[in-house]
Amino acid sequence: NATVISASEFGRTLTSNGLGTDHAWGGNHFIAGGSVAGGRIHGQYPDDLTEDGILNIGRGRLIPTTSWEGVWKGIAEWFGVETQDMDKVLPNLQNFATNIFNAADLFE
Repeated sequence: NATVISASEFGRTLTSNGLGTDHAWGGNHFIAGGSVAGGRIHGQYPDDLTEDGILNIGRGRLIPTTSWEGVWKGIAEWFGVETQDMDKVLPNLQNFATNIFNAADLFE
């Protein structure tokens, strides 16, 4: 009956600035709970983490392949949000076309 999801307002760079890492976009999140279909990785792991990688825009800053809304859609469905109300709950969802997960993708 409970689900926990990690949340962060920013990712981190893959490279050091000399004192640590800087704010960036790409990151990861974890979902845990009794109904979660565990042991899976959703989204797209970058094929190339070097400076030449297609998702790397420099200094180890990766463009995300999965939107925050793409993860939250499945959780919102699990919470019982109806399809006709999804735009109210996730108003930016319509801006993304790939890696959008539904409740069947995330939960047993």
